[in-house]
Amino acid sequence: MGSFFGIVGIGAGIYCIYGYLLMVRRRQIPKGIMLPKDEDPKKCRDVEAYIKMTSTQLLLVGLLLIVYGGMELVNTYVVSITMPIFAVIVLVMAALVWFAIRTKKANNTYF
Repeated sequence: MGSFFGIVGIGAGIYCIYGYLLMVRRRQIPKGIMLPKDEDPKKCRDVEAYIKMTSTQLLLVGLLLIVYGGMELVNTYVVSITMPIFAVIVLVMAALVWFAIRTKKANNTYF
């Protein structure tokens, strides 16, 4: 079961980093990560401010998910590292809450 969560964590982290790169390099808001399904990214009133407000959180969540996924795979296949995984899970949860709050505030402000 740990290998499944490890693979999902790494995949979700890569997807978040892809969304971050899309925002920073192409100045596009990724609809699947940042916006509700019914919201159009073209309706954003200030794309630059939206990206500035949310990009750091998205990058942090992506990096933490990749770290968690890697640690989960190490825990499953190499050596048991229960306490460090617990600490990373707590960090991921805190980052996800922070990300959700900032994204909700940005969506209310700029859409």
